[in-house]
Amino acid sequence: MVRKLKAYLHYFFYLGWNWNFRLASTILYHEIKGEKKYDIETTGIDNLTDSVAEKDLESASIYQPVNYFIAEWLFAQLNTNEKAGKSLVDAGCGRGRVMAMAAHHGFGEIFGFDISPRLCYEALPNIQTIKNRFPKTVISLECTDAREVVIPDDCSVIFLFNPFDKTVMAPFVKNVMESLSKNPRPMKILYANPECRQLWEEAGFKAVANIKKLKWLQGLVLEFNPG
Repeated sequence: MVRKLKAYLHYFFYLGWNWNFRLASTILYHEIKGEKKYDIETTGIDNLTDSVAEKDLESASIYQPVNYFIAEWLFAQLNTNEKAGKSLVDAGCGRGRVMAMAAHHGFGEIFGFDISPRLCYEALPNIQTIKNRFPKTVISLECTDAREVVIPDDCSVIFLFNPFDKTVMAPFVKNVMESLSKNPRPMKILYANPECRQLWEEAGFKAVANIKKLKWLQGLVLEFNPG
């Protein structure tokens, strides 16, 4: 409990000093509520510069989890048929927050990947919690580069919290399109803080829903339908 309290306070002041305290208060409220709801420990920041390969340092940034407010809104944009038993990829999964949420929302297969070995290691207890609660859900985690990841050919939803810069996002989009070429199917991108939106739209995805709150909290849903 003390460790969680320290994590909340540290995160609150980090957000307050770097953005503003109104935003920090909103995010912290949803942090406490979300961590309790999903029974996981994912709050906090992490400087990735000492936990990724030297070749990836230029693209690495400070890790922080997607805020629960936007994540919940994004999942709410999917209908039951788009969630129940379907496959979701969490790109840049960090400590496994979105993977836990996906399991609660009924996804049957969840694949998360991250470039940081430390974050993948820290995700393991949260993933075990998910597996204990949802034993029929297939959950896998891989420490890999987004430029090299193979997108499952049955993946129907991808979650992004601005995990990469354009240098990495462009080849990741290419990997996704290769998967869609092999197995044409509808797909949705749940995109928090969508800074590389243009790359997805150029690839054929169309925006179908968006939200913006307190200037910094942004969510976008992109959809692809085979021609």
